[in-house]
Amino acid sequence: MMRYTIFLAAAFTVLGQQQPAAPGGRGSGQGGGAAPGRGAASIRWEAWSAMRSSAATILGWPVGIAAEAVRQNTLFESLEKTDALGIANLESSAAQKVNLEIPKPLGPQLLPGELTAVKDRLFALNVRMAAYRVPQIGSAEDNARKLFEFARDIGIGVIVAERIPDTPPLIDKLANEYNANVAVCGSPSAVLAAIASLSKKVGLCADASALSVSSAAEVKDRLMVLRLSDTQASGLGSLLREMYRLEIKPALLTVNATEPTLQGFEKVIHQLMAEQVMKMSRAAAIRGPDRLSAEERTAIDQALPQKAQVPAKKPRKLLVLDLNVAYPGHRSIPAENYGLEQMGKRTGAYEAVFNNDLDNLKYDRIKQFDAVFLNNTVGMIFVDPAVREGLTRFVREGGGLAGNHGVSHASMDWPEFSEMIGVRRGVHREPTEQAWVHIEDAHSPLTVPFGGKEFLYQDEFFRFPNPPYSRDKLHVLLTMDVMKTDMNQGRPCASPCVRADADYAVSWIRNYGQGRVFFSILGHNPTIFTTPALARYFLNGIQFILGDLDADATPSARQAPRRASRR
Repeated sequence: MMRYTIFLAAAFTVLGQQQPAAPGGRGSGQGGGAAPGRGAASIRWEAWSAMRSSAATILGWPVGIAAEAVRQNTLFESLEKTDALGIANLESSAAQKVNLEIPKPLGPQLLPGELTAVKDRLFALNVRMAAYRVPQIGSAEDNARKLFEFARDIGIGVIVAERIPDTPPLIDKLANEYNANVAVCGSPSAVLAAIASLSKKVGLCADASALSVSSAAEVKDRLMVLRLSDTQASGLGSLLREMYRLEIKPALLTVNATEPTLQGFEKVIHQLMAEQVMKMSRAAAIRGPDRLSAEERTAIDQALPQKAQVPAKKPRKLLVLDLNVAYPGHRSIPAENYGLEQMGKRTGAYEAVFNNDLDNLKYDRIKQFDAVFLNNTVGMIFVDPAVREGLTRFVREGGGLAGNHGVSHASMDWPEFSEMIGVRRGVHREPTEQAWVHIEDAHSPLTVPFGGKEFLYQDEFFRFPNPPYSRDKLHVLLTMDVMKTDMNQGRPCASPCVRADADYAVSWIRNYGQGRVFFSILGHNPTIFTTPALARYFLNGIQFILGDLDADATPSARQAPRRASRR
């Protein structure tokens, strides 16, 4: 268990030593966009949106595009292709030219302005040059030093030599001097023999086809770059499972630059990802009230309702999860957990059970609960097929599901979950944004606490410019009043977030099968349960999903037209 705790603390700096973006940010870092004059920005979704990109934080396997797959392209073309495939790492090649404007091979011979152009493009696309492949590292120390200096200047993770160096001790000396990693390609047995006396700064570059399950233990401490030239190979799954068992974590796994290849890789690692996420969930402690100050707890206590809007029809159990995978979690989670716990105790509306163990979502165990509340859960959470089947069956057969804020960034590779909660991903401006919240359905029993009056609120307001958000499926309760809200506050959205219809929902309900869903985008800031009307509103939403508060969930598009003045 201790290993897991340490892993989580370090996991968020794996890709290029960058801090993770808040949900809705670009790539694996909010600052990954292009600076003025630096060209187009990344189109890549967050690292936790797919198995190919979150394998780095979950399995310790950063995935990159192999040099062989893009050697015919310029460096800039390779970077764009890597970004378009949702990958943050590239193995570049000394055989590549930089771009049409700089028709020179990528290497130490580049002049200062040309090096700046390369670094600017890496920055703009938020792609890391995780490895740089050269035919060989020569025995002339001056030339070798220039290579290591180039690698340090660009931020290259691993220098990959295609042949065993003539002077291994020199390479080892420079690797330690420059704090660099060198991976030597070739027959695993020959390379291991050549580098046996060298430090761990010098390791092995190998194709997966050259390794076997039995040889994995032999290369464990030296395997630095693993080439997955054929993700459909019959023995690849067994090899990767043995690497997982032995905790072998190469600096880079490279694949061909095609979507089918990456999908094949995801298929191979799916079960390993599921197993690791299950382990993480069992070890992930709930963020409790011990993280709050006495003043913060008092503010919540004073704002919580004393009585539920309707009495519970029977004793209710609400399962609460705050699990985050490949993302550190919002600072508001402890306050929201405390509010959920105390609100249930105070009103008697439900008993909150806090547990991140995903086994609780498998069908034989989830049936003991009346509803599930996902408190700001982000990342590759629902990976195990049994967990997916259990949660969807539970809701379809009459259970309840609620989520807030970052939950739209949970398991973005699972379409049925996004369909169930009504949205996927979401992008935002800064968490200091102040918006007027319009009560779209003032007749709903859920919105009674607002008395039909709009209110000004500060939070990180998600926008959903893409499907599955649709008023054809959701009953919208709260929206942003764009006519009264300053729509250009602070830093712009990292990705396009404008809707032509200016429809920015804040909260909604829906029926899913026989079950009920309640969702709100609020919750980045820890003020939901210090705001009395919002606390009562969330209680009503919970009572709706528990089956105690009846409410019309007819999709908004089937109801009377909205007032245009509010848009």
